[in-house]
Amino acid sequence: MIKDNYNGSKYTKADKILISHVVELYEQYKITNKSCATNFLNPRQVKIVTAYLKKEKIPYSIYEPYSFLEKKVIYFGMNQNFVTIYRIQYQGYVTHSQILGTLFSFGFSDDFIGDILVEKDYFYYTNLSKLNSFLEQNLKMINHHILLLEKVEEICLQEDHFEKITLLVSSLRLDHIVSKIVERSRSQVLSMLAEQMIFLNYEEAKNSSVLLKKDDILSIRKIGKFKIGEMMGFTKKGKIILEIEKYK
Repeated sequence: MIKDNYNGSKYTKADKILISHVVELYEQYKITNKSCATNFLNPRQVKIVTAYLKKEKIPYSIYEPYSFLEKKVIYFGMNQNFVTIYRIQYQGYVTHSQILGTLFSFGFSDDFIGDILVEKDYFYYTNLSKLNSFLEQNLKMINHHILLLEKVEEICLQEDHFEKITLLVSSLRLDHIVSKIVERSRSQVLSMLAEQMIFLNYEEAKNSSVLLKKDDILSIRKIGKFKIGEMMGFTKKGKIILEIEKYK
């Protein structure tokens, strides 16, 4: 039975369901001796699941070919190419949000969608190999641009995928920083929280007054994803000079 907390942090209902599913995969592997894997996990989910597996002394492996990829897959047994890397060419202008919107339109949930890295004229996409046939048959066009899918072994990035932004803030509170990022009032930010539009470290943000710290990941629906950076100092009026990175 899964306890209510790990390392002092409380499991959510979704956490318990995820851990139960992963343990079932392991039990399935022990019975059949056939390698199996999870769907994509975000960094928070990986941390929670691996902590539990280590505690229970359950052997596992992680598919993580590049440090800059956020989505990972935990598997039991041998690596049987559970993930496929696609290099997808297009002509014109395609954004990360347009690609993500198209994948969601297929009925994909978050755990079905891997990393998307947009370069000029093409983008890389990590896909669950069990979905390869579906992807190749259905991902034909985005924003009226015809796509050409190619399986590749490596990801070779040519561009910087982060845009550095400097904010002047009077506080490191979540609501204050989000207000500066989206250029909306604090009351509007509270409405965004109520509408479940803001996520902190891949978990729904509920506390507007929580203080953000370096390396926190802030995701705002319809706006983008941001990584909190260094405090660069203070202005003469006492404002904090905060550097953040926006994922392109």
